Amino acid sequence: MAKQQPGKKFKYDLESVLKVRAIKEKKEQEKFAEKQRDYLTEKQKEEQIEQDKRNKEEDLRGVFKKGTISDFSRVLQRKAHLEVLKDDLDKQVEKVIESSKLLEEQRARLIESMKDKKIMEKHKEKRLVEYGKMMLSLETKFLDEIATQRFNREKSEP
Repeated sequence: MAKQQPGKKFKYDLESVLKVRAIKEKKEQEKFAEKQRDYLTEKQKEEQIEQDKRNKEEDLRGVFKKGTISDFSRVLQRKAHLEVLKDDLDKQVEKVIESSKLLEEQRARLIESMKDKKIMEKHKEKRLVEYGKMMLSLETKFLDEIATQRFNREKSEP
């Protein structure tokens, strides 16, 4: 640390580095929020496809429960549609997993940038404490010198 001049206001030498790290942290937070929105969107799509599939399965069960099936080709069409929904659901699950991985990677980058910023903040606090100790030492030294001069003056005056 460069020596601070006595009587001067505390100035952190690495303030620009701290600002850069704060900006980086903010950008990582924004990216994390974006990845989180993407993940939630994909998850919502998955739930919608799953709900559609359940509804179609219930419709098909309802046809079988009625008893007589007049048009077997419609049953086959429904079955084929269920297969398409199953494939869509599998693809969507893969998208959700991929989105989750990207979210976790971004979370790791965010945590790393938060650590970097915190390190700089701790360093700044440490330097401020050192500066306070130095200023206290200088003040004590100054007051001791004044007291010594006063004592010498009173001693020399009869």
